[in-house]
Formats: sequence, structure tokens, C-alpha cells
Amino acid sequence: MTIALPESQPNHRFMRYVRPPIKNDDKHLPLYPLRPATRPLRLGIDVTAVPEPPAGTFSTFLGRDELDIQLLVPKCTEVPEAWARVLNDPIVRQIGFTAVEEASRHLDTVQFRVTTETEGEWGWSTAHFFPVYQQLDEQLATPDAEPLTLEQRNRAAAYAAAAAAVDIDAIVTTAPTVGRCDVADNDIVLSVTPDDAVALIGHHLRMTNKPVVQVRRGGLVGGGSWEQTESTATIKNFYDWGVGARMPYFDCLHLIIAPRTGDIHLAAAVNSIRVRLSRATRALDQLLAVLSNPIGGKRGADVVEAAAEAFDRQLLYLAAAFDIYGRRFLLLIDPTRNPKNFRFSLDTGGYVTEHLAREYPADALAEVERLHAYAGVCKVLRNHIHDGILPVDLHPGRGYGSARNIALDLDAMPDLLPGANPKLTQDHYDSLGVWRADPTAVFGAKSTVADLATAAVTLMSAGTGLIEAFTELILRNKLLAAAAPHAILGCVQTPPGATEPEPTSGNCSTGRCSRGQTCDRCSRRMLHGFESVGRGCRGSSYRVFA
Repeated sequence: MTIALPESQPNHRFMRYVRPPIKNDDKHLPLYPLRPATRPLRLGIDVTAVPEPPAGTFSTFLGRDELDIQLLVPKCTEVPEAWARVLNDPIVRQIGFTAVEEASRHLDTVQFRVTTETEGEWGWSTAHFFPVYQQLDEQLATPDAEPLTLEQRNRAAAYAAAAAAVDIDAIVTTAPTVGRCDVADNDIVLSVTPDDAVALIGHHLRMTNKPVVQVRRGGLVGGGSWEQTESTATIKNFYDWGVGARMPYFDCLHLIIAPRTGDIHLAAAVNSIRVRLSRATRALDQLLAVLSNPIGGKRGADVVEAAAEAFDRQLLYLAAAFDIYGRRFLLLIDPTRNPKNFRFSLDTGGYVTEHLAREYPADALAEVERLHAYAGVCKVLRNHIHDGILPVDLHPGRGYGSARNIALDLDAMPDLLPGANPKLTQDHYDSLGVWRADPTAVFGAKSTVADLATAAVTLMSAGTGLIEAFTELILRNKLLAAAAPHAILGCVQTPPGATEPEPTSGNCSTGRCSRGQTCDRCSRRMLHGFESVGRGCRGSSYRVFA
């Protein structure tokens, strides 16, 4: 049979989809735009805890059109002059709560007014919360948790109720209740520190397809003003640069070392890993964006399905990155090997003991071993996707009330249950957000579940952390047993006396962060925000020999 391929155009093409407008401008929008028509991100500033714009990256976003900054002020308190000077006629929300004993009652709730003031408008809303919930939270707090007073919990409840009443998306504060999962009111309206707010803003920019990451403005002598913008140009770059900022060793391998070797297969493999990690991060972003939708009512099933589908994509991209890296390393040990006979993924259970332990000392493997346990979780989940469907559904999220969380049922995967894998410790289960959930049906049994958002963020952080730690391992250490390994293995040397800086956000060795500024790498890493098990900004004391 002879196959004749047509020139210039195919003989058949699928045609049933809407085409883009003939003009590409704001007046001629596509039917399904990549940049959705979303409102600004509304942030409420707790001026009691944050009395002035904080130093650091967060304050550089003040004045952006993508943000609606509002001030949360206790009643009978003036707006701090520092905030009034920076913000142009901000919306001021006066919180009429002082103490539970002084608030009015409505059934089992306390209620109070939230008064809104702008330059030409005044109004008020009513907010309320159940004070018994704070008492229950206090009783259910874990012994190792930082203790909170009942007054602190009540204040957090009041601010969350007030923010919810006026449609604020998140509260920026440094109160001791910020971001605490044992403070149920964080389920109503999120509270974040200024640094964590940067990650929230970065997520908002990526979800609204806005690549401008920094806008700087100032005045000119004699009148007028200037504006300078920093843009990634594309959202693809936004993800690529963010991944690189979290993984300096892998970034160096991708941009410098691999291309300079002349090994096209190595360069292609490293680039493929980078693309997979960027796409996994995008899938995680989409999962978190889905969670901003209400789960009650008829649309709850759609929210669960969209979150589960995004989680599937994240896992499959992470698994692909592990597959590529694990197989490529075995060929780097001995370039004469047949690739068809060495197809072991980095997330394989015995990869560390069978392939790494013979080439590297135990102390050099510690971080890789710790993070490898999370890769094993990814592998079990990936295999379950191939065998069927991950059991993701709504489960009671507290021991009281009606709050529900989208969670992954681990009972359907016995390999992930406590005791099944000795590598999974208490810390692993805690970081994955695992708990024994109350039954979803009358007379039903409790189930072991993992909070989907927590598991997704942890696996993403651990996945990129493992790739980074593995890259650092193979670049900085010579092999112990291999006779003729690839030249990149052990090609990075540390000068005598050089110390590695602590990986703390906003405190790197570039010098800028220590002067009250934030360097580009730390800024990009903060915008992405998934660094709980990742690496920090590196200094310039490492030399590459490739």
C-alpha cells in the first residue's frame, strides 16, 4: 500500500470550533479568553497588627489595579497615617467588635456592625460568629501547637466574620492566629502574613494571565511621574522562572551545564523535566483556583470534579519528571548502557538503596531519602490513576459544625495507610493533611482521608525539592564505584571555606535581601509560594566545571 501525504495542508481537519476575532485588542474579545474577566483580589489589612506598609515584596504591589486593598480598623480608631499616605482614598472597614461579653446576641451567635467609610460614602453591614467554636478549637488544639488565648481566637473569628460580610478575600495580618489550621475561622476567610500574601498575589496574577510581576512608580523633579514595569512577557515564562527560582541547582543544570556538554539527549531530558514541573505547577494553581468556588448546592459536584482532575494532571506530570530523571541518571553512571534495559523511575521504592547508596555516602543521601518517601506517595497515586479513579470527595473537615473539605480517601489505597510503609512517618502524614474523618452517611464508618489542597501542595513542594536535592547530590559529589561516568557527575566544586546560606525567604546571599530589599530570585520564589520543603536562594560561591 502506498501512502500519499498531501502538501501544504491536510486532506481532513476538524473544523467545529469557534475562531478568534480578526482583531486582537481589548474591544474584540475572544469567546473563551485566556485572560478571564475576573475582579481584583480583595485584601483586608489588619492595621492593628500591621500598622504601616511592611518592608519587603508585599508593599511593592500596593497600588496595582489587580488588587483592592481595604483597611480593617477597630471602631473609634483613626486610620494609620502611614497607610493613608500610601493608599489613595482606601475603603475603611471599622470592626465594631471588642469582646464577646460586650457584643449583642442573636440566638447562639454574637453579632456586631462593620461600618464602611470612603471619601463620599458611608454604610454598615452586620457580621456574626459562634463563640462556642473558638472554645472547641481551644479544646481540640494539639499539645505541640503554639498556645492561643481565647481572646485571640475570638478576635480572629470577629475579623473573619467581618471580612466575609464585606466580601474580602483574605486578611493580611501578623496576629498569632494567622494561617493556623486549628483556628476554624481561617476556613471562612483566609488570614496570611505579608510574605504569604505575595504568594497569594502571584497565584492571582497567573490565574488571570497577567505577566506583569512588578510595577514601580515615582515622581519627577518639577512635576510629572515615572513608571517602570517588570514582566515575564508570557505566563509560560512566569511558571518557568518561578520553578527555576525554587531550584537553583537544577536551574544551573538546565541553563548552563547540560547545554555545554554537547550531549543532546541529556539536554533534552533536563528540558523535558523542567517543562513537566512547570505544567505540574500550573495544574496545582488551577486546583487551588477551583477551591475558591462554593461546594454547597448543585455545583458542588462540579467543584470536586474540577479539583480532582487538576490533581490528576499534577501527579502525572510529577511522575513523568521522576521517570525521566531516574532513567537518565542510570545512563550517566555508565553511558554505554542500553536505555531499554534501565527504565527505573526516581520514585521507585528501591531506587535509593539499589542505585544511589553504592555511589554516595550515607550523609549525602539524607535529604534525598527524606523527600523520596513523598515520591513513593506520588507513585502509589499515579498507579491508582492508571488502575481506576482517585477517590476524591467531600468529607467533614471539623469535629463539629457542618464544614466540609475536598479530600482524598486513603482507605481505597492500603499502601498509603499508616503502618503499610515504614518510610512514612508522623511528619509525612501531618504534612499531607491526613485525618480520620467522620462518616459522610448516617451509621457510616470513619475514613482515613487527606485534605486535597494540602496533599497537592506538599507533593508539589516535595517533588521539586527531591529533583533539586537529587541534582545537588549528583553535581556536587563524585561517584564512589562507577568506572567511567558522565562528565557532569561531580562537576560542581565548592571553594574551601565556603558556606551555604540558610534557605530562608527574603534572606539570601545576594546582598539585596539583607539590605531590606528582595532579590529577583527570592521575589520569584515568594510569588510561587510552594517552598515548604524546597531550597532557598543560593550565593555565588559555587563554581561549575562541565
